[in-house]
Amino acid sequence: MSKILIRGAKVLGGEPQDVLIDGEVIEAVGTGLPDDGAEVVEAQGKVLLPGLVDLHTHLREPGREDSETVLTGTRAAASGGYTAVFAMANTFPVADTAGVVEQVYRLGQEHGYCDVQPIGAVTVGLEGRKLAELGAMHESAAGVTVFSDDGKCVDDAVIMRRALEYVKAFGGVVAQHAQEPRLTEGAQMNEGVVSAELGLGGWPAVAEESIIARDVLLAEHVGSRVHICHLSTAGSVEIVRWAKSRGIDVTAEVTPHHLLLTDELVRTYNPVYKVNPPLRTERDVLALREALADGTIDIVATDHAPHPHEDKDCEWAAAAMVQDRTTGKVEVTAHNHGFAVDAPLDKVSETKFGRAEVSHVCLNDDVVEGLQLLDQPAFSVQYHPEAAAGPHDAAYLFDRFVSLMEGQRA
Repeated sequence: MSKILIRGAKVLGGEPQDVLIDGEVIEAVGTGLPDDGAEVVEAQGKVLLPGLVDLHTHLREPGREDSETVLTGTRAAASGGYTAVFAMANTFPVADTAGVVEQVYRLGQEHGYCDVQPIGAVTVGLEGRKLAELGAMHESAAGVTVFSDDGKCVDDAVIMRRALEYVKAFGGVVAQHAQEPRLTEGAQMNEGVVSAELGLGGWPAVAEESIIARDVLLAEHVGSRVHICHLSTAGSVEIVRWAKSRGIDVTAEVTPHHLLLTDELVRTYNPVYKVNPPLRTERDVLALREALADGTIDIVATDHAPHPHEDKDCEWAAAAMVQDRTTGKVEVTAHNHGFAVDAPLDKVSETKFGRAEVSHVCLNDDVVEGLQLLDQPAFSVQYHPEAAAGPHDAAYLFDRFVSLMEGQRA
């Protein structure tokens, strides 16, 4: 590998200096360094930093390549100065086995733009009911040490305790998406003055804070490590600060948008501002900035989570997704809730028409949006793709219906 001379850069934001690199070694730092045949990069006015690490990304592959791939995600990361990214487990299939995390790891190696470290799921299928293969994922070629059901909260205290106990054996960490699900049912934005004025369902700060409080106490009880994803409230900051003062092994991250934006932007009804957790108040933003500055918050993580254009090109309430559990296909929908059968997501139900299983589910709140009968050629969907404000494609549902009818005639 040839030598590279970076000339005139502000090293770590300080005074301009030259940096001579030979292969993987920084050979010299100073001013007026000779190039000695090295490739010269003129960097006047630029800041030179070590490679950045993003602890929280969604690279979507496998299963949602219409949103992102490991190739496009790592290429974008490298362009932004990142040399390593951690990829969350909510892919399709979920990264809850050694095989899936190894696939993601090897895709990162093949593309070569930056290191990709898969994050393994805490529970099977992100369902929160049964621990995933934590040990097998750790011992795999991917060497997973961080586990998260991000996108969903590990809300069962017993499951969370067991996960913390398990990862302790090999120095792992559980990264929690802190969202008490019952307190956020139907939530559209931060609960507060703006949500009241707009008439939108509120997402209370306590839904985040109560989970963080529980989990730092669990981590203390079992002597394990817990990481809190995307802190968003002033109250969460105070809980983490308190936990660290007690010596609890907790770390926390914050996203750029929670450091910069407030829920006032929701007044525009632009779905680009509909994020999870939601944008909070100016008071929360200021508390997050202070916590980052004083070390209460350990790291800025992007929560890079790409969506196809049509997933956001819609009205605010329709910025929700329904997933076909048989194909993984996800659609934007102006959906309505209250399916006739309150069916469990993970097992077959008995109905007066015979056995049925859930075929479609709203990814926002796990509400059942479709059923497939197993003993008869029939299915039903509750959501309304034709009512979505943006582009959509529900033709496959009609194709499925036609196939069933043709099968009956045959």
